[in-house]
Amino acid sequence: EAVRRAAARWSLPGPYVLFVGTVEPRKNVDTLLDAWSGVARELRAQYDLVVAGPAGWADARTHVRLRGGEAGVRYLGYVDEADLPGLTGGAAAFVYPSLYEGFGLPVAQAMAAGVPVITSNVSSMPEVAGGAALLVDPHSASELTAAIGRLLGDAQLRAELASRGLDRSRRFRWEESARQSLNFFRKVCG
Repeated sequence: EAVRRAAARWSLPGPYVLFVGTVEPRKNVDTLLDAWSGVARELRAQYDLVVAGPAGWADARTHVRLRGGEAGVRYLGYVDEADLPGLTGGAAAFVYPSLYEGFGLPVAQAMAAGVPVITSNVSSMPEVAGGAALLVDPHSASELTAAIGRLLGDAQLRAELASRGLDRSRRFRWEESARQSLNFFRKVCG
């Protein structure tokens, strides 16, 4: 139901690849847009790239690209927190080529929604993904293009990563975090 509501609210009639985050330099949206333009035309005809998140402080050219009506690219701007589960759950894939993250919550959220993920091989992203995502060099548009093409062209790979992501995301539930914290404090306090 949440997926259907999000698709209707944001006028998303077909399958899409999703990025969620503030549009700022470290989120690497320009490289994502460059990579998307290199994805095979037949795949771009089947999928849209949907970018959701507040405008932030990215270069003005990035905002022009997002709002410029580039074929197959939809910029939603800020999306209310209540709409994110449906928007995320409806995605065919989640792409997050961030250059730096303290944790990478959007990746964990996408995995928890059963959406296959492509993310950076730097910062905290490999640890968050834990083998449940395709990892790419975030400085390489061509590597990101290849990963997007590979994932969208292989339904079995999407299903496998979605399943592994769901399993991985269980480590990030609040109950699990509380249990691990309690165990840590028990060890420290004796």
